[in-house]
Amino acid sequence: MGASASPREIFHASAVAIDGRGVVLLGASGSGKSSLTARLLQICEGEFIGDDRLVLHEQDGQIFASPHDTLRGLLELRGLGVVRRAYISRAPIHLAVELCARDDVARMAPADWFNYGEGRVARLRLHAHDSATPMIIQTALQALGGAAAKNNAFSDDGIYEI
Repeated sequence: MGASASPREIFHASAVAIDGRGVVLLGASGSGKSSLTARLLQICEGEFIGDDRLVLHEQDGQIFASPHDTLRGLLELRGLGVVRRAYISRAPIHLAVELCARDDVARMAPADWFNYGEGRVARLRLHAHDSATPMIIQTALQALGGAAAKNNAFSDDGIYEI
């Protein structure tokens, strides 16, 4: 059976890889995508994929992210400007985080998905500027990689064995 691949599409999003697992950050302009990217790079020792615009594509059910050609290695730090960083050219996405208002963050993650082409990954809704957000993302990636995966890897009762 041949490999299926979707066309590449540009998304207004940012992404990092933590321990080789990509996290795509989605949200409106000013929602904190770049700020959270910088925090994930520092706190979680992530690898920079891209900021502001990403190229997503799907192959054989797996979603991949790459930096947009014109923004490779560039990360905007609001209040300072744009900094140049080392980046990776492609990573598989394992988690999508939709950035939202603090009041819209659920106490426990509901079953939710980010779909692209034939691929889909679990999606969380988080507030970019909460101090716990990087730790929540890192813990979610651990849960997604563990055996706790029947409700898109998020537990129905909100309790995780990691």
